[in-house]
Amino acid sequence: MLDHGGNMDAAMARFGGGPQDWIDLSTGINRVPYPLPDLPARAWTDLPTRADMARLSAAARDVWGIRGAVLPLSGAQQAIQLIPRLTVPGLARVLSPTYNEHAASLVAAGWRVEAAADLAALAGADLAVVVNPNNPDGRHHDPADLLALLPQVGQLVVDESFADPTPAMSLAGETGRSGLWVLRSFGKFYGLAGLRLGFALGAEGAVLRLATLAGPWPVSGAAIEVGCNALA
Repeated sequence: MLDHGGNMDAAMARFGGGPQDWIDLSTGINRVPYPLPDLPARAWTDLPTRADMARLSAAARDVWGIRGAVLPLSGAQQAIQLIPRLTVPGLARVLSPTYNEHAASLVAAGWRVEAAADLAALAGADLAVVVNPNNPDGRHHDPADLLALLPQVGQLVVDESFADPTPAMSLAGETGRSGLWVLRSFGKFYGLAGLRLGFALGAEGAVLRLATLAGPWPVSGAAIEVGCNALA
């Protein structure tokens, strides 16, 4: 698997310096973070309840205009790792170059993975991945073009981890459609990557299966409270 950004320990060991000497541009994290609110003690002491998760889901639904189901997760990364495990592996195509964890997670789940140079090359795949806008080059695609691709693939995963500044680019409002997944990151735009919070949006049945795979407490109480505050 190719290396990607975020591992500053390795960079400092190789090139020297300390954390104060480095600016990590590789991960796309906002360096002006959302100010952390005071949290109730139960955010740290109690297990999150279903009502807590529902509050967070509702906050995400309101801000992103989600029409399908929504599942909070431990970062968009958790969705990237789990979605390939929901169905029998087949042929996956990833619009490339892009964030390499998509291909790595598909390979780990037994999928045959091919790189695609454009949207047309994704057609015919059992699962297709598009990062929109793309990491690392910012390439982006019209939502209508992505919806036109949907009937030509088994599943379409659209990673919108960098879409917050351009809401018109989002397919969140189309996520009730069968076979469509939309992934959203919280940590990048809000500058709180260490909180480990993201969302998988999709059709209700598919999201329910993903929730079973993710387990009963995929998001911490602290992440729920911070997420509700920031999204509101």
